[in-house]
Amino acid sequence: MLSHGSRWFLAFGVLGLAGLALGMWYLDAALFDDGVEPGQPVEYTVERGAAVGTVADDLADLGVVSSGFRFRTAAEEAELPEQLQPGVFQLETGMSNEEAVEVLAAGPESPPIVRFTVEEGLDVDRVLDRLAEQFDAYEVADFQQVLDERTDAGRQAADEEDDGTALQAALTLPDWVPEPADSPPDTEPYEGVFWPDTYEISDEAEPQEVLQRLVDQLEDEFEALPEQLIGDLDAEGRYRLLVLGSLVERETRVDAERDTVAGVITNRLEEGMQLQIDATVVYALGGGPTEQVTFDDLEVENPYNTYRIEGLPPTPISNMGTAALEAAADPADVDYRFYVLDPACDGSHRFAVSDDEHQANVEQFRQADRCIGEELDGDEIDQIGDDE
Repeated sequence: MLSHGSRWFLAFGVLGLAGLALGMWYLDAALFDDGVEPGQPVEYTVERGAAVGTVADDLADLGVVSSGFRFRTAAEEAELPEQLQPGVFQLETGMSNEEAVEVLAAGPESPPIVRFTVEEGLDVDRVLDRLAEQFDAYEVADFQQVLDERTDAGRQAADEEDDGTALQAALTLPDWVPEPADSPPDTEPYEGVFWPDTYEISDEAEPQEVLQRLVDQLEDEFEALPEQLIGDLDAEGRYRLLVLGSLVERETRVDAERDTVAGVITNRLEEGMQLQIDATVVYALGGGPTEQVTFDDLEVENPYNTYRIEGLPPTPISNMGTAALEAAADPADVDYRFYVLDPACDGSHRFAVSDDEHQANVEQFRQADRCIGEELDGDEIDQIGDDE
């Protein structure tokens, strides 16, 4: 049994707690910006795993409700913590706590969105790396599994007894892309099919859905090309365009000269000259867009090394942007056969018709110390368009 003093202490304690709660209630309300105009639309996203307390603070900051503390109280009374779903909600400023709780309890109009970007000039490995960086739920292996399953499905489809179910459920590729299951050794059949762009997709999307978005965008980009440029192209011609576009993408960062670079490559192909494109050597060695190439590297035996093979490489060497694809589809009508980086070091190139003219341009580039303050010795060349 409590003593008289203990009862007084307990009574004062209860009153103190009540007073503290009441003070927090009014302090919370006093901090609300009364200058917020009511009725203004507010699109609010509840992140997956978000606590009601976090939502309450956000809504108060946005002016949707006047008090985060009061909103939490109303939400708990309505058992919102058990009902709250992640997603996008349409609210407005100056709502009552009960109105806001009702909207949130009804569920989102759409699930949370992941905004992700795939840059231009990336090969397949780097595309998968970028996706894994931007999707917390998945790793590179999850995206690679989609490609492996597509290849396996293609092999199964070649079996006369296969009903095609596996292939129908797998990643869908344009019908002009060669069957991955039939790809030659040491080649990457999925190179170039993942279109670079910034996308939005549900955060519940599976890896196959993500990759399918990129492939579908590739088809959309092809269909957007002028009919007079692609209308007569068969499947082989379309894929050849994809390969050429990847070379243009990796050879120059200057949009204004992409069609000229495409014209040089086209001229060399038509005249039976080896392409001798450094970017293909970088790809063969497994390097990225900024890797440098030595003269020794030019001797590597690899189906992508255009210093050793004739014609185009077997597949693209990266994805490409619209400017590179358009340039490949409509190369400039030029007489140039050669190019090398301009000594101005602004990313542009100097073009030449003859080898003598080209060698003079190369020498000027060498004397510019390769644009990075280092003397270019006899063992290194620049990676972009240095045909010697």
